[in-house]
Amino acid sequence: MSKTDLRVTKTKRAIQQAGLALLLKKPLNKITITELAQMALINKGTFYLHYADIYALYDELLATAANKAVQGSTAYPLLFQDSQDFVREFLFAESPALQPEQLALLKPENLRFAPDFPKVLLNIFKQAIYAVGKLPANRQNDLKLTFLLNGMISLLVNPTLIDRGDPASVDFTVQLVSRNVEATFPEFYGLA
Repeated sequence: MSKTDLRVTKTKRAIQQAGLALLLKKPLNKITITELAQMALINKGTFYLHYADIYALYDELLATAANKAVQGSTAYPLLFQDSQDFVREFLFAESPALQPEQLALLKPENLRFAPDFPKVLLNIFKQAIYAVGKLPANRQNDLKLTFLLNGMISLLVNPTLIDRGDPASVDFTVQLVSRNVEATFPEFYGLA
């Protein structure tokens, strides 16, 4: 890596860290480029070399955090082996407690400035599944994954639909979703 690349990397990291630190203190729409630049020890012009505005920085921070969380899951290979294990891991696995920076990113008053985030998150999930190497990336599989994952994500973001303390509710959900997994990808379950 050249010196220029290293400086760019360090500058972007400083901007991102300053952005996260400010999000801990106030909503996104109350953060100014001036205060962010001061905190990152750069000038405003340098910020604009890397980001169009504070919302572009926020989009990148969200995508980076989502990518890190998605990549940390062990669920994706299970999609091609055991539909019930996949569903249990995807929907019910214990996830680590969110860090304060992650909570700040996910505050509703901040998320309202990222209308494309659901699509970004969906694409991150699809890429993690394609990375397993069992499913070719094509339009048909994109459609199948989009349909399946949108339903599963809706269960994650609306926790009142499933009583996680009731084994019968969890089992019903696992059975329902795993049948959809098998119907969507019958070739992996000897159904094709």
